[in-house]
Amino acid sequence: MSEIEKMKRYIERTNMNPEKASLYQMSMLEAFELVKQPNGSFNLSIEMISLAFNYGKAKGYRAAKAEVRK
Repeated sequence: MSEIEKMKRYIERTNMNPEKASLYQMSMLEAFELVKQPNGSFNLSIEMISLAFNYGKAKGYRAAKAEVRK
């Protein structure tokens, strides 16, 4: 099993409420901004991948905090 397959399986096995999960997903605009380079070309760099994961971690952290406050 490749690392990509493991990641997809991990996501699939995470029991998330689809209605609430969509509040914490990256939007298409955010995704395109990550891959759009200053010169107008589209290329995904390690720095942007790292930013995307850190952004997702921050969104997940805030989601967890919001659940605790309820």
